[in-house]
Amino acid sequence: MKCDIVMPVWNNKELTSQCLDSVFENTDCDYRVIIIDNASDESTLAYLNDVKNSHPDKIALIRNQVNLGFTKAVNQGIANSSDGYVCILNNDVIVFSGWLSEMMRIAESSKDIGIVNPSNNFGAKKPRDKTLEQYAKDKTDGKKGLWVETATPVGFCYLIKREVINRIGMFDERFNPGYFEDTEYALRARAAGYKAVFAKGAFVFHIEHTSFKKRGLNRFFKQSEEKFYEMHKRPKRALFVLSKYNASDYEKVSDRSAQLADKGAWVLIYLKKSAPKIQVPNHTHVRAFYFTRLFFNAKILFKILFKKKRFTDIFVDKRNFLSLLKKFKKWHTADVYLV
Repeated sequence: MKCDIVMPVWNNKELTSQCLDSVFENTDCDYRVIIIDNASDESTLAYLNDVKNSHPDKIALIRNQVNLGFTKAVNQGIANSSDGYVCILNNDVIVFSGWLSEMMRIAESSKDIGIVNPSNNFGAKKPRDKTLEQYAKDKTDGKKGLWVETATPVGFCYLIKREVINRIGMFDERFNPGYFEDTEYALRARAAGYKAVFAKGAFVFHIEHTSFKKRGLNRFFKQSEEKFYEMHKRPKRALFVLSKYNASDYEKVSDRSAQLADKGAWVLIYLKKSAPKIQVPNHTHVRAFYFTRLFFNAKILFKILFKKKRFTDIFVDKRNFLSLLKKFKKWHTADVYLV
């Protein structure tokens, strides 16, 4: 299977060169890079022409006379692609050995998987005592073939099956110049029956926001965020509090967590360390945390009241704790239910 890599570029010649060098060195499957040059400066354009001439079988170059924005550039690339996979790739990343073949292998492993991210370092920092190569190796060792589902794949390296594009189309240009187009696309894909996943055995290092820093990151982010939440409801933030072990409750919470995460909700599960481990869905939006028995209810109440991002729904397994939370609803604002 072959992949068209779509790479929007606006200046940043050094980063673009670093990115393409890593693609040439570390991509072990059949691919082509479709570069959308968004009216870069003369230095960057000269470099892009040079790299096209030196790799004529691997590089296709499309030049825009004005900067059309990231989302429109991505759609230009997709429109000019033809292979079984399309990978949207930022020019401010470094890819590592087997990155693309592993992502494609994960996509091929299930007809339900339509979008694949690499093991995501979004917001993470490389340890000072390690090279990027060591960091990549640590992240992926022993994880080939493994994946975890997500509702929020990130567009810095975003592999899409051709059948998904054929079914739901391209990115929504209402989010141009950028932000939330990747989340909205995954939401449409999920509605069409496709999962988005992280491939644990593939690693791509992202030097974040280099283009948007020059163009007003916060302004563009806020504009796209407002558009997204005009179109779609804000995701729920659900909490399950299990103060005792009950097999039926455990099963119910596992199932309900998976259902909520599949709809984009963020789910936390609070339990006692002395209780058996709960089966957590294989999803980035579901996490379980274990607390000591001493003052368990007081600790949970404190976390609920002072959590920065408020819960929308809280499910508990004890009526007395339910009553307590209802008394404090003025402060935590969540709807409260019995499991």
